[in-house]
Amino acid sequence: YFTRPWHLPEYTHSANWTVREICRYIVRRDPTRPSFWYMSFVAPHPPLTPPEAYTKLYHDLEVDMPFVGDWAEDISTMPYAYKSKQHAISRRSYSEQMVREARRAYYAQCTHVDHQLRLVIGTLREEGLLNDTIIMFTADHGDMLGNHHHYGKTVFYEDSTKVPMLVVPAAGDNRFNIGSQDGRLTALADIMPTLLDLCCVDSPSQVAGLSLAKEIRRDLLDGDLY
Repeated sequence: YFTRPWHLPEYTHSANWTVREICRYIVRRDPTRPSFWYMSFVAPHPPLTPPEAYTKLYHDLEVDMPFVGDWAEDISTMPYAYKSKQHAISRRSYSEQMVREARRAYYAQCTHVDHQLRLVIGTLREEGLLNDTIIMFTADHGDMLGNHHHYGKTVFYEDSTKVPMLVVPAAGDNRFNIGSQDGRLTALADIMPTLLDLCCVDSPSQVAGLSLAKEIRRDLLDGDLY
């Protein structure tokens, strides 16, 4: 979680390259066939190297610092798996200033990705595809960022497991209303059934996930299955 600004021209950053390539694929698509585009960012995963312009956005801003429950202060009382690896290391590796800079850099990289996403949406609009394209934005995991002395995704706490899932259906599809929020338990296994349902395609019977386009609600979520 050491951080510094990206050391090369901004267009060489992995986020910029990813967006540039997906926009290229969109423009060069086969217009006679339906398309599916998958775009994955490394950022905001460490190493934390946002472009300098985004680093400056957060340089003078106060950021929230990690919170630690009383139960997490005494490592000797923790189960072995909990106190091993990152938990034990992070407590003695990062100063308060280093943690503050890491969180600023993390937020800066998120903003950088947000701004790059605008280029993809703009390309869809310029190509006349926006109203006929389903967009989903999600992530595989969050980051503890020092909360309860943890970093990364090592524990099943909210900062690690609660990730964004934003869905924009094609124009005229009211199964997801603009600005609505859904409080149901969901997992990454629900992505494929949801996208297939929005495309009016049946999901394979062996798929464990559920379509969020339907009113199905689960009472619990077994992490081993997802």
